[in-house]
Parts: sequence; structure tokens; C-alpha cells
Amino acid sequence: MSAKSELLARLEYLNAAVNLPELVDIGIVPTEHNGVANILRKGLGIVAFNILEDFIKNMSIESLNILSASRIQFNDLTEYLKISSISGALNSLNFHSRILKNDGITDWKSIIQDETLKIHSTKNIVFELSKYSLVYSGSNVSPDEVTDFIKAFGMNSGWAFLKTVSDEIGGGLPDLAQAYRNAASRRNSSAHTANFQYDHLWLANVKNEIIAIAATLDIVITARCRQVIADPTIKLDVHNIQDALNFRFLELDNGIYRETKQIAGRSRKNWPNLANAINFLQPSLIGRNEFLIILNSHKRIDDWHS
Repeated sequence: MSAKSELLARLEYLNAAVNLPELVDIGIVPTEHNGVANILRKGLGIVAFNILEDFIKNMSIESLNILSASRIQFNDLTEYLKISSISGALNSLNFHSRILKNDGITDWKSIIQDETLKIHSTKNIVFELSKYSLVYSGSNVSPDEVTDFIKAFGMNSGWAFLKTVSDEIGGGLPDLAQAYRNAASRRNSSAHTANFQYDHLWLANVKNEIIAIAATLDIVITARCRQVIADPTIKLDVHNIQDALNFRFLELDNGIYRETKQIAGRSRKNWPNLANAINFLQPSLIGRNEFLIILNSHKRIDDWHS
């Protein structure tokens, strides 16, 4: 299962759980029901952020594998990725190997051996980047690691760049970086502060926040990987990322999906069936250098395809 498919499946479970009446307070007076509801909300708050972190880690692995198979030369990677794939991977591997050992993972030695072979391979024409090269420096994925992730793929400006792309595709968040920090902070408070009150409204909004962040990050990294696959003979950061960020939208409007080139733009075709529209449009996305964005009736991202 791909990182994106796993994310969307988990978000459906999360969304179903969020809507359970057991999670909603009854009145404002402290009661057993409200106490139980808050404990359940705190648990879901932890899980929600773990879902996003897991997606970022899995997407990092997928994109590093794509680079490894693309025939690009190691010296044509960004300087940051070259360093990260050697010293950064070693540091992260050392950290996680201790966790694996403490958790009783019996093959922790073979994991180290396999990953160090990948690190060693970066001196060769054919190489394989270690999964520990990016977003694995600690137990959790920090906001700075997300910035470093896209920096490794030759895109600067970090969260500001992601926010620009998010706005273009209907992310709907006023501040992506702050949304990520808030979710991380609430997760930490839920895990470590016994009397922390997790507001149900935060849970109600968390799916949309996760989709906005995940879709944007997936699109910019996938766009860069497309460019490398198309021409692996030049340096990774020579490609102009804006050339690969082209979008087609399917906007839900009164039961039909309007196919547009920009949000709320002129309809090129109306589709009564979403599955038929996706099946028809998706095969041509790479040839057109486009991404297909599915928007709900509020013009916000429901799904995306590459």
C-alpha cells in the first residue's frame, strides 16, 4: 500500500471515530461522561498526529527510492541530501537502532547492516539511499524536518513555499506550519499532561488539516521526482519546480463534478460520476505534467491524484 493510500484509509477510520457521540461533551459541568470523552479525544489527538507523521516518513522512503532508481548521479543530488544520506543517516540509524534493541526487535543488527550498506553505496555509480536519510532524526517528525525534507529536494522557503502551493490547490489553512505545530503540541500535551483538555472542535478539523498538509507535501515532492525521472542527467536543483506544478480540478457542485483548470474557474466538462472522471483523466496526468485535485462543495481538498 502506498503512503497516500494508507493515509486516506486511516483518515476514514479517524473521521468515523471523531463523530462518535461518546467523544462529545454533554453540557459544561464536569461529569463522568465528559471525563471519559476527553480521555478518548486525547487518545485520538495522539493517533491523528501519528497518522500524519507516518505518512511523511513513508512518503520520504518512497521518494528516496525513486531517486535511487532514477539513474541520477549521486553528485547531482543537492548538497543537503548528499550530507543527509551519509552523516545524517548514520546519526538517525544510531538513534533508532537503540530503540529497536530496547524494544526487543531481534533483527536490529541486520537492519543496521542493511542500512549501512546503502550508505556505503553512495560512493558508487549505482546507489540506494537509506530510509534514515530524512525525517528520522528523532522519535517524532518536527516542523524543521519537514522544511529539511523539501530542502533536500532542492526547494527552499520551507513552509512558506508549501503554503503557496496549498493555497493554489484549495488547502484552506491560513498557516500550514502553525497547523502542524498546533497538532504536535496537542499530541504532546495529550500524552504528557493528565488534565489537558482536548477540544472536540480540534478533532473535527484535524482531518482537513492533515489532508491539506499531506497533499501539498506529496505534490511538491512527486513533482520534483517526475522532473528527475524525465531528465536524470542534470543536477536535481537545476529543475524549475514551478514547471511541474500544474493542476486540474474536479469540483463538487450540486451533485456533479466540474472539471476546471483553476478553482472556481470555467468548467471544461461536467462529470456526473467521480470515478469515471478520475479513470478518464488520471492516465494523462503525467503526460500533461498535471495533478488532479478533488474538491468538496466548500472548495477544499478531498483527494488528489498524480
